[in-house]
Amino acid sequence: MTLNKRWEMTPIRILSTSPETIIALAALFGSLVGALGSSLSTWITQRHQGRRDLLAKKLFHREELYSDFISESARLLVDALAHNLSDPKNLIPAYALLSRMRLSSSPEVLATAEEVVRHIIGAYAKANLTPEQIQIRGTNGEDPLRKFSDICRAELDFMQRQI
Repeated sequence: MTLNKRWEMTPIRILSTSPETIIALAALFGSLVGALGSSLSTWITQRHQGRRDLLAKKLFHREELYSDFISESARLLVDALAHNLSDPKNLIPAYALLSRMRLSSSPEVLATAEEVVRHIIGAYAKANLTPEQIQIRGTNGEDPLRKFSDICRAELDFMQRQI
């Protein structure tokens, strides 16, 4: 065998000159790239979906927590305006909600929630109001929960935009 014939018979030379082989390799590499791209796309989508689900769950729980705190604080505020603190156990639900907020809320939300609790305790220490006086305060726009509600809404809106 001559040198030219031996060179033509090597597997590399056969692969590089055969059009069928080039087509087969192109199809194989195309399939690999397509499969890799599809797998990568699926992984990224699932990862982002998991993150969105977690944020949505956090948003729901935080909204529920803030709503519970507002309801309990409003109840205590009206009670504090009309009565003296006869049983400190009445404050337990508000303090429990405040402690739950310490686990996950922003410092701004926590600070305003603490202000609300201090306002409630201060209202219990003051002289009782008549129902008419309470109504006048309510219609004059005095709302100790307003700042808390506004800060909570801003935090929840921020969380919603992250989803």
